[in-house]
Amino acid sequence: MATDGHHAPPDTSRNRRRTLLIVGAIVVVLLVFGGGYALGRGNDAPEAAASSVVPSPTVTHTRSPRPKPTETASPSASVSQTPSPDPTAEPETDTLADGRYFAGLNDLEGGDAGPPAVRYDLAYFLTGDAADQAAEDRGLETPVADGYFIVNDSHQLRTAPLADPFAVKYIPESNCCKPVKAHNDAFLGWLGETQQSDFPPKDTSWWWITIDGGQITTIKQQFLP
Repeated sequence: MATDGHHAPPDTSRNRRRTLLIVGAIVVVLLVFGGGYALGRGNDAPEAAASSVVPSPTVTHTRSPRPKPTETASPSASVSQTPSPDPTAEPETDTLADGRYFAGLNDLEGGDAGPPAVRYDLAYFLTGDAADQAAEDRGLETPVADGYFIVNDSHQLRTAPLADPFAVKYIPESNCCKPVKAHNDAFLGWLGETQQSDFPPKDTSWWWITIDGGQITTIKQQFLP
């Protein structure tokens, strides 16, 4: 109370300060509560989103592995190939390995100090596609006449002794067309031109010879139409 007899004015500044403190406390409480709620919602959001959204399946295009090429001398491929040798190429050696060969008979040698030997000209008897191809390669008309073609590009002569015994079949000039057995002496006389016989001319006849152990064991004439 004032000394002059009047009531003193209320302490408005003190009331205002109290009000501000109360309001500030309320604001702080609201901020704290609001922030905590927001944080709580933020932590729950990914789980809610994950549970509500179904991911689309990812489509992957796959391809079966390509098989590796088979390595062959074929012809086909990464492996280098050596061309097949010419079936009508002349052998480099004068002595042929054991086997059956097509040849023209040229002459008779030996007989004095050793077994008689046949001097022959190696050739090749081809039929079918091989015959047509050989004729075409030489600039001749195809298909070949009578279905066969004789290749005799080289006239190198070779010699092989006759085995003991040996066998000969020939087609007599007066008896066509199946080969018949010949007497060995008659064959030697014909080949060595020491006697007349019904053997065909040497320059137009062709023969199959079989070499075994380096010797000629059989000789058979090829029929040509």
